[in-house]
Amino acid sequence: MKLFKEILKESQLGEVDEIEKNALYQVTIKEHPDIKNWILESYMVKINKLEDMVSCSCKGYEFEGLLCSHAIKVMHHVNMFHLPNRYIMKRWCKDANVCAKRSKFERSMDIGSTQEQESLRFATLKPRVMKLLNKVSKSSEAFKKFEGLLSMVEQEMQDVVNEEETLTCEVGTMTMTLSQGIIDPPISQCKGKRKKPQRFKPPSEPKKPRKCGICGSKKGGHNARTCPLKKGNDDDIELDDSQEDAEAESDGEYEDSSN
Repeated sequence: MKLFKEILKESQLGEVDEIEKNALYQVTIKEHPDIKNWILESYMVKINKLEDMVSCSCKGYEFEGLLCSHAIKVMHHVNMFHLPNRYIMKRWCKDANVCAKRSKFERSMDIGSTQEQESLRFATLKPRVMKLLNKVSKSSEAFKKFEGLLSMVEQEMQDVVNEEETLTCEVGTMTMTLSQGIIDPPISQCKGKRKKPQRFKPPSEPKKPRKCGICGSKKGGHNARTCPLKKGNDDDIELDDSQEDAEAESDGEYEDSSN
């Protein structure tokens, strides 16, 4: 496997320092040939040769399912050249796809309607049972023994079915009781002013026109700031001010001439 070959290649890097003999080691990697700006790395590896156990502080096996290069380097350091079976996961084996298909087929027995599940279980057991019956029917001694075992199996399977039906009824009754007994909690009054419910406004409903605050008109298309009446009042005020200024100037000229 290509990935494991890369791990074996990286296991040649670094140095091993013994902290506790046959128990605890430190692996230090000062440089890496493929990485220029390499930062010093150090990992602690625990090992037990009697129980074929090894673990590294990098948690490589826990994350990837393969022993890390640090653990393999320490294994070589203590003359441990075989890979323990406990660290060989099925997904890395040649028959991984076969196991996956079988487990997927077994899981499908619990998916779908009740009738589909029963049909799938029946189709799974039928070939095995027919093959067994073919063998048993060829021997009288095997037939008698199988008949006795079959009676025991029938009774055990009936007890299992009855227990499952009883459990299903109890769960259904409990579910109905809970659904009938549980009600919504009381609604608590939150802080702030409660919002009034708003009426749904269809898109076709015309919008209400705005009303001017000065003239009260709804058809002018204006508001209080742009109202014509307000503009006229402002012009009158400006004219009054200009007349007062003119009168004041004329009064001043008359006083000067009298003097």
